[in-house]
Amino acid sequence: MIKGNKGEWSEFYTFLKLLSERRLNGADANLQKIEDIFYPVLKIVRQEATGRMDYEFSEGSQIRILDAGVEIALVDASDLKSKITEVFGAIKESSETTFGVPVAEELMDRFKAKRLNAGNSRKEDITLKIHDMHTGTVPEVGFSIKSMLGSTATLLNASSATNFIYKIEGLNEEQISTINTLQGRSKLRDRLTAIIKAGGTFTFKGASSDTFTRNLRKVDTVLPEIVAELLLAYYSDKGKLLPDLVTKLGEGEIKILHFNLDASDYEFKTKSFLHNIALGMVPNTAWDGLLKAHGGYIVVREDGEIVCYHVYNADDFRDYLFRNTKFDTPSTSRHIFGNIYKEGGDTLLKLNLQIRFTR
Repeated sequence: MIKGNKGEWSEFYTFLKLLSERRLNGADANLQKIEDIFYPVLKIVRQEATGRMDYEFSEGSQIRILDAGVEIALVDASDLKSKITEVFGAIKESSETTFGVPVAEELMDRFKAKRLNAGNSRKEDITLKIHDMHTGTVPEVGFSIKSMLGSTATLLNASSATNFIYKIEGLNEEQISTINTLQGRSKLRDRLTAIIKAGGTFTFKGASSDTFTRNLRKVDTVLPEIVAELLLAYYSDKGKLLPDLVTKLGEGEIKILHFNLDASDYEFKTKSFLHNIALGMVPNTAWDGLLKAHGGYIVVREDGEIVCYHVYNADDFRDYLFRNTKFDTPSTSRHIFGNIYKEGGDTLLKLNLQIRFTR
């Protein structure tokens, strides 16, 4: 039996849903379908273990399956709608971390599919040939898929490359030693509170990854400093939701680097950051500025509907990301951050950046 988690099964569900409906609707910032923004789907491309598989729509309910450009099957999909309902119910109702879906496995066999998803190394989870009615073109565009059926997904995963380094001044050795002994679930907040109470000050020194720093500066030259301010505010217990932190930053409640910007400036730059992370940029790989999932984002809603964000509703997508993301605390031991340490005569502290969806 093939097993997967809800996110992995949601990718296969999206594939089946698109095979059945042959269109993809846009969404507003609240994930509500926009009826007059939609894209007729002419072909679906999946990356299988053996390579590229194309699913082309023929007359009626027929679907041509091509392996490396060679037709290997002509499949009748007339019963697909009812099967999809069963697949969705099985995914939503499962309480297991990983599980099988027998009806979906039958459909995998029918459509010559061997895997549930595109793999972790790809920004794009599915590629669609769509009819772009705005331009009259029929491009093949990649989409990333996010599911609301399982636990909240991460937008940016933690790694050693997402550590941000701060220089601390104003502490003596005894204070440093005492602060480093603070433990418990709230140890990071308690340590930062103790640093500030002891008269310590923070200066952002840089991200651990020079590559990540360059990627951020490609989006905006001051973006590393802005992210550093927001991150320090999060670990200082000033909030976790991106809109709340950005508002406090713009109103001057958070003051670390003293940029002469207002809340709307910080909001715009933060939205640009989230948008580029969602569609192309990864921390530890040099970014060329291109959006790898250049079609956009497909979201599997809790009711089974699938909607997308594409170039024509990009502002809605940026708003959606901004309103529905928060900072999250990953493992301090795994990513080696949270302890005050010495290096080159400086007293330093690393804080790790991880961003998670709220829903």
